[in-house]
Amino acid sequence: MNGKIAGEKLLSLFTHEMDKNGKFSFISGVQPFKILFNSKNFFVYIKNISSAYFKNRPDVNRAQLPHREEFDFIKQSDIPFIFLGYDDENDVYVCWDFYIVKKRLNVQDNVSFYSRQSWQNQVEKNSFLKKELTNGDKLVLFKRTDIISFFENIDTFFIFEGNDTDEFKADSSSQSSSTDKLYKITDRKLLNRLKPLMSGETLHTLEAIQLAQNFYQDEYPNMSYKDWSILVKSLKFE
Repeated sequence: MNGKIAGEKLLSLFTHEMDKNGKFSFISGVQPFKILFNSKNFFVYIKNISSAYFKNRPDVNRAQLPHREEFDFIKQSDIPFIFLGYDDENDVYVCWDFYIVKKRLNVQDNVSFYSRQSWQNQVEKNSFLKKELTNGDKLVLFKRTDIISFFENIDTFFIFEGNDTDEFKADSSSQSSSTDKLYKITDRKLLNRLKPLMSGETLHTLEAIQLAQNFYQDEYPNMSYKDWSILVKSLKFE
């Protein structure tokens, strides 16, 4: 594995396969990026898999999640977060338990998720290889060309075991789109336009709400006026 494929290329390899299915729509972003598949929203993040550099265990590979500001929003959202490691030599994806991965977002500067080179070498087309590490982490490995089948069967790979959050369970239901809400405005251009409306002695709340609605209307069509009102009124400017 060369481990040097740029994020834009990793995105292109992903969308090249997903575009073959009419249920797929690319929404926005690079790494991470947001997609719509079978009427469900997902955040996806792809990293190259490389050696973990363990002298006594050369078979161990890893992909790392960095600490990024946008992950704070993703962690709080109802939208599932799918972390894929990519092995370019075998053209294989490794997906770790997305329930666990989301909980570990931004817990430290880099969070490592491990795999085995021998497992990656075993993967065959039209099949999914399920494995478990000694630390209890579960993962599924498959060919990049089977990414559509992965998303078609995504509810079958890992078991939801959380007790204080239902983010993935809720989004995987037939009513998932109704839970797709924006919880924090982070776009700098929009914030710059909202600041003069929502700071100072006179607030222009109605205008600010309409501005936010129009800005995000394609991504969050199911949010109510009340949702937008709460979001805009919670804005804080330095």
